[in-house]
Amino acid sequence: MELTSYSVEGTDRFVHRLGDLYHTGIFSDLTIHTTDQALKTSQTAHVFDMKDENPRIVEAMIRSFYGLHYDINQPPQMCPLLFNVKVYAIADKFEVEYLKIQAKLTFVTLAQDYWNSDEFLTAAFEAYTTTPKLDRGLRDVVVAVCQKHRKELRERKGFEKLVEETPGLATDIVLLSHRWLPQSASTMSLLLVANHATMLT
Repeated sequence: MELTSYSVEGTDRFVHRLGDLYHTGIFSDLTIHTTDQALKTSQTAHVFDMKDENPRIVEAMIRSFYGLHYDINQPPQMCPLLFNVKVYAIADKFEVEYLKIQAKLTFVTLAQDYWNSDEFLTAAFEAYTTTPKLDRGLRDVVVAVCQKHRKELRERKGFEKLVEETPGLATDIVLLSHRWLPQSASTMSLLLVANHATMLT
C-alpha cells in the first residue's frame, strides 16, 4: 500500500490558511457566546454559551483550534502567569490536550522568569486550586520552582501564606525535598522542559 506523502512546505501553508479562517469566520457553523463577543469555529451547527468563562480565556482556546497561539498579555488586568494557568484549566476542562501542553510550556518559562514576584504566588495558588489533584502538569512546575528558590522565597511573607493556604503544596514540597515525588517534578526535569519550550519558540 502506497502512503501519500505531504511536504513540510505544504503543511505550513495549510496551517497558515487554517489560521486565516479564524479571522474570517468562513466555514464556521458553531458560534460560542462569551460575555462580550461571539466566537465562531467549525463544528456541527450550534450556539454554545460560555458566559461563565473569562472571554479572553475562551478566545485563547478557540484560537488553538486554528493552530494559532494566544497572547499571554490578554487581558491587561491579569498577569501573564495567572492568565496562562487559566488557559491550562479551561484546556483541561474541555479536554484540549495540545492546548494544555502549550500552556504548560509557557508556564514553565514564565515561572522561571517571575518566580520572585507576587504574580507567581497568585498563579501558584490558582494552579493548585483549579486543576485536579492528580493532574501534575502545573503543580510539578510550581513545586520545582519553590524547591529551587526555597531560600529566597522563604523571606517573602506571601510565600509563607501560600504554603499555609494552598492544599497539598506543603506536602509536595516536602516530598520533593526528600526525592519522593516522581521524576517529573524534579528541578532537572523542569529545566529540560524549559529548554524544550525555548526550542519551540
